[in-house]
Amino acid sequence: MDANREAVIVLDGADGYFDQHTGKAAISDNPISKLPPISRQEYNAFLTKAENFRQLERNTLLSLHRSLFPQWAFELSQGFNILLYGVGSKRDLVLDYAQQYLDSVPVLVVNGYNPLIDVKEILSHVVGFLLDEPETKIPKNIPDLQSLILSSSASTTDATFPFDYYQPKVVVIIHNIDGYALRNERTQSILSSLASHSDVSMIATVDHINAPALWDTNKLAAFNFVWHDATTLTPYTVETSFADPLALVSGAGRSLISDHEGGTSHSGIIYVLESLTSNARGLYRVLISNQLQAMEDEAEISAQKLADDPMLELPGQARYGLEFKTLYQRCSEEFIVTNELNYRTMLTEFYEHEMLMSTRDVLGTEIIYAPFDKQILEKLLEDDILTS
Repeated sequence: MDANREAVIVLDGADGYFDQHTGKAAISDNPISKLPPISRQEYNAFLTKAENFRQLERNTLLSLHRSLFPQWAFELSQGFNILLYGVGSKRDLVLDYAQQYLDSVPVLVVNGYNPLIDVKEILSHVVGFLLDEPETKIPKNIPDLQSLILSSSASTTDATFPFDYYQPKVVVIIHNIDGYALRNERTQSILSSLASHSDVSMIATVDHINAPALWDTNKLAAFNFVWHDATTLTPYTVETSFADPLALVSGAGRSLISDHEGGTSHSGIIYVLESLTSNARGLYRVLISNQLQAMEDEAEISAQKLADDPMLELPGQARYGLEFKTLYQRCSEEFIVTNELNYRTMLTEFYEHEMLMSTRDVLGTEIIYAPFDKQILEKLLEDDILTS
């Protein structure tokens, strides 16, 4: 052995790992703020290209996942909950499963990717499904809501497929249970407790690489997940629609439907509409078309007749809206929605982007309306986006 040759010492195990990683990690000096600016049109062109990339392979993946729907149904029927992970949006896949297999049980869809989602709101909706007595007063604070849920009686309904072992009173679907607003210990503890309820089944998705670190052994036992790799490679178009990606270059974020002066941004509304399905855009077209017609009709009738109209008690744009059932009926007539779950899912997307509002008139009827002035609504109808 050459005496001048230095000895090489190789450490095994944990000592070897830390010895090889003692150097300082390299940090890039190319932050996002140095990216060249692009226009909205260029961004949309890149997004369209990404959505069409490897379409054949993505369709093959989706077909493979759909072939496992009976397996998911069996696992739910045995009291397990389902967790889907993998690269790509799993939102449409989960909703497709719900429409095919969960038509015999109420479904609550939670969009965890919405940064404004509130766990108290989730519990309040779940309580409504679990209570046998609708007249029971629903508490407003989270501890009392949890106590009420845990004290609710076990289901005694007859089981039907896919719940051949038992049938829960509600299936909770959580898109991105690792979303920013849900990514804390307290919320995950509440959700795990909810998932362990005998009358609740849960289907959840995760996308963050460190999502498993959210749960300790107690939470994992309560969730009782069966994990499925549901890689779809589908772009996260809807999940990322709550932030303006073009604002990353300047390092500033803002509400998509608000401009820099706090007013309504037409381009922001268009951006949100482009991220939605053609059916969702069709629903919005039906609503604002009727809303504009109501505005024109109001200008033609007398003040005396308006005084006798209970809709006048509604504030602002609300009195021009449509009743919940009327909007559903008109969308059904145009084959925009196929069932109430599909209808409510579309409405939720618009609610979360603050593009729809709902209120009740003096008779207690739910009214849905777009909270924008006439000029913006007319401009939206003039664009091709609502008819494409």
